[in-house]
Amino acid sequence: MHSNYNINQLSLNMATFYEPEKNHQAHYIHHLVESIVFDDSYTFGRPFEYEPRVLLKLVLLAYSYGIFSCRKIERFARENVVAMWLTQEAQPTYRTIVRFVVSDTIEMKLKSSFSEFREYLRKNGFIDEAVFIDGTKILANANKYSFVWKKNTIRYDDLNRQKAKKL
Repeated sequence: MHSNYNINQLSLNMATFYEPEKNHQAHYIHHLVESIVFDDSYTFGRPFEYEPRVLLKLVLLAYSYGIFSCRKIERFARENVVAMWLTQEAQPTYRTIVRFVVSDTIEMKLKSSFSEFREYLRKNGFIDEAVFIDGTKILANANKYSFVWKKNTIRYDDLNRQKAKKL
């Protein structure tokens, strides 16, 4: 069957306005990144094609979805409605994303922003003042000494389960 339609003539006009629900992680990422102070001066190398805030928002959202490949992040930016909303429909190439992720500028900015990040989480009620470092050691059943430590493994497993229930 021969069709007289040219594929380039067919278009679908749709409204692209979208905003995720208020408790969506994209809103938190947006507010966090907007609260970080970026130095807008860029003095050497290839200039940024996109504003660093936009790329940081995209990378953080993709990481929160478990997407770490720059090629997959590029596709994510084109196909995910939340990513389009967060980045204002920016569609950086994977090379741009790679340059951003490995750049010294963003690495230094992220390292210096940990205290800002902690303060943001505390201010919004995601964490409190207490900080815990857990050093729990759990023995595996496949341990080569399991015949020696089996009773201790079972006992500590029971204690850990009781502590988890209390928490």
